[in-house]
Amino acid sequence: MKLGLIGANGNVGAELCFLLKNDVELIPIIRNRLGSVFLKHHGFPCIIADIAQKKDAEKYLSDINTVVISSYATDPFSGSQTQSSQKINEQIIKNSVKFSDKDATIIYFSTIRAFSHKIDPNTSHFWTRPGYDKEKKHLERVFMAECRKNKKRGFALRLGHVFGYIQPRTEEFKKIFSKKRISVRVSSDKKSNVVHVIAIKDAIMRCLDPKMKPNVYSVVNNPQWTWEDVFNYYKKSETIIEYKSLQTSTSNPNSFFWKLLKSNKKYLSPIRYYLPSKFDAEIEKKLSIKKMMQAISSLKNEETFYSSEFSYNPIPGPFLHGLNNTKELLKNYNSEQHFPFLL
Repeated sequence: MKLGLIGANGNVGAELCFLLKNDVELIPIIRNRLGSVFLKHHGFPCIIADIAQKKDAEKYLSDINTVVISSYATDPFSGSQTQSSQKINEQIIKNSVKFSDKDATIIYFSTIRAFSHKIDPNTSHFWTRPGYDKEKKHLERVFMAECRKNKKRGFALRLGHVFGYIQPRTEEFKKIFSKKRISVRVSSDKKSNVVHVIAIKDAIMRCLDPKMKPNVYSVVNNPQWTWEDVFNYYKKSETIIEYKSLQTSTSNPNSFFWKLLKSNKKYLSPIRYYLPSKFDAEIEKKLSIKKMMQAISSLKNEETFYSSEFSYNPIPGPFLHGLNNTKELLKNYNSEQHFPFLL
């Protein structure tokens, strides 16, 4: 089976290349030569193509049995969504569905953020969705409509918070939980919505089962990991973790900041919707910097860690059924064999 991975040079796409290479005939598809350097160095037969262009899509997708769309175009200067980048995302979807093999299965990577306020209590119920949430939801609709139109099997996968061997979030957690003692402002049994890239690979293989019904599915570790599961997996053996529920966080001298940040997220949304994308990107950047500085400050002063993801509700379904146990997949997995460059 030939699998084309569009956006193979992204964080998730690159890790999937190493995980999938022994299971399928993998074709990483990358938009420019610079983005292909890392994968080519490790022996992957990359195709340099812009699937948003009809000519490239016709040339390179016609014999592809499975297409995985892991790309998400943004404005190269602001990093935000513009009319131009939106059209690129739409065209990648339309061309992937239209020009792939007539019996192809198409998989589109969406996000937990497509649930917006249903998943994030800090997102307003009454105003418009944040730009990213709105765009991913829109692209899901475009994708499913194109699959129905072209009679292709289409799966839109709403991925949880992605962890993996070469994911930035994983490295952050490893550093944080390398300390001797740390307090975390989340209940130990709260569902984390975390998905390891190895579970994403498992979901891809599951979608190839002819019995699996095409639909929009949520994808997290199976069974759903609690935050305690996540911390225990990444912490050092000697690290002691103290759990403090979010309700008790008022003792935090910086708690006022968090309330302010949350209110900004909620009430800035309707204003940001009408601002030019460059201003929206700047606001998001400043909020992210403030959030990270708060996390760093709390670690220095109190050895306390908080992430906005701790406040998320458990991700709703439907879920792909028949996925393997994620802990067993990780237990039986040889990271040194697949990622020798990490040694």
